[in-house]
Amino acid sequence: MMIPKNFILSAIFIFAMSNGFAQNLIPFDWKLTFNDGLNKEKSMPFSMLLSWERQGLYYQKPSGVLQTSFFVPKQNPTDFNLEITLLASVDSVEINGHYIGGGFNTGFVWSISPVYKSKKFKVPSKYLKFNKENSIKIKCSNYSYTGGKNHNAVKLYRNVQPDSRIAISYKPENHVFENPANISLNINIKPKSRGQIDLLIKNDFHKTVVKRKIKTVKGKQSYELDLSSEKLKPGFYTVTAILKNDGYLGASSFFCVAPTKIEIAKNEPKGYFKYWQNAIEELKTVKPNFEIEKREDLCSENRNGYIVKMKSVGNVDIYGYYFVPKKKGSYPTILHLPGYGYGFEHLNGFLQSKNEIVELALCVRGHGLSKESFKTDFPVPGFFGHGICDIDKTAYRQIFMDCLRAVDFLGSRQEVDQSKIGVMGSSQGGGLALMTAGLLPDRISACAYGDPFPTDMRNHIQVRTLIKDEVRSFLDYYGNSCDFEAGLRTLDFLDTKHFAKRIKASTLYIAGLVDDDCPPRLGFSAFNEINSKKEYVVFPNDSHIGESNWSTEMMNFFKKEFKFQTTEKQ
Repeated sequence: MMIPKNFILSAIFIFAMSNGFAQNLIPFDWKLTFNDGLNKEKSMPFSMLLSWERQGLYYQKPSGVLQTSFFVPKQNPTDFNLEITLLASVDSVEINGHYIGGGFNTGFVWSISPVYKSKKFKVPSKYLKFNKENSIKIKCSNYSYTGGKNHNAVKLYRNVQPDSRIAISYKPENHVFENPANISLNINIKPKSRGQIDLLIKNDFHKTVVKRKIKTVKGKQSYELDLSSEKLKPGFYTVTAILKNDGYLGASSFFCVAPTKIEIAKNEPKGYFKYWQNAIEELKTVKPNFEIEKREDLCSENRNGYIVKMKSVGNVDIYGYYFVPKKKGSYPTILHLPGYGYGFEHLNGFLQSKNEIVELALCVRGHGLSKESFKTDFPVPGFFGHGICDIDKTAYRQIFMDCLRAVDFLGSRQEVDQSKIGVMGSSQGGGLALMTAGLLPDRISACAYGDPFPTDMRNHIQVRTLIKDEVRSFLDYYGNSCDFEAGLRTLDFLDTKHFAKRIKASTLYIAGLVDDDCPPRLGFSAFNEINSKKEYVVFPNDSHIGESNWSTEMMNFFKKEFKFQTTEKQ
């Protein structure tokens, strides 16, 4: 059921990730044509409302040509403005065969509020076909990572952009509908003329589940769409809404339905825990040789800082940053586990902390202080693909053991309250937290993880389709000494989802609905296997970057679980 009503932006309407673009003559639906490397030309649809990676594009994809057609109404001939923001390398831009510009690149900025400057060009009226169909082609490559948020836009307009708006909103602030029979969304628009909204909803496996067309009138208005009759299954959904009138306005947004009831694939490989028990037994044969060195540059008013060193599997040296309150005592302790390639290069959060806890920021092999302890080529095979054809030589078999050795270190320390050891991390760090809490269920009493990796791999390659290309590149690196399915079987043994059912710790999961790197389905697949006390938080507008400061949310969780104090400034 669709109910048009007066356009009122009430507090119950929380605006979605994208509030749309200024009205322009360029549509949002494009086609990307490229050569697949076998001298075969391929083409695929591309939406300017969604990120490159959500559509299977990333830096390893070959260069291609984005193209679409557009209509220029008959009017007094005048020059137009072309505005382009593409997180990619742009070789050339042509309109109706006329060269407009090129040779520019916009790279991704890892920031909670990045600002990207668009390239602006004047398009002479003689290049345009008035009252006829026109074409635009953009040759581009090196499609950028974004973590999920879309920053791409191509707009063509006269000197003054019309004051038109479109936005998608929901009543639940976190865009989570626990009851599939109670799903609705609102489309709020402010068009300058009559038109039509094309609404499209896809699930996270890229299947279209809802298509609707909505006639609109001029002026401010809102449409409430009741989706209860669509019988949407528990899962995650992408919404795009495009208003077509004298030009185009578009917006995208994300919501989820009953995430704790999504179907969980029972695909634990035979011998999974025996494999990991064997790895633990190998770790036990390595003497840890714990060393600790105080560093004045890591000390603060309330805590002393140290560099710790320990031996891990393979007899390699692993390091970490260790922070201990100056006042003697036995403290709750947090083991911080790193994201992919991150070595805790930014320590301000630790140095400025007033929490009365012990913290160990572990640099697993190949990361930060332990970078020289492991060698692999980047970006291929990296840590993910290293040893993909030999299950006993994978990077993660060794990295997982580094985390367990860190818990051994904490177990040797008098300042650590052994009944209050927590683990936390996001992305790769989230997967490592799940693994550590699952392999050491009697030693870890609290676990906080954000959109984890590697987790629920068989679903991951279906949701984030470019992983199939990544796996093929790993296999090529190793001379295709195993086939694709054999490579996936290796990755099955690294899947941290299978540790979840062994976790006894109180657990917090944080999800970002816009995350297309480690999409929320993966984290919930693990979450739904956990049998201990657990809770989740969904940030509907967060990407893989975690714009809402997930670490603060996690620390609040630990404070609730461990009941530690915060030192008041004197």
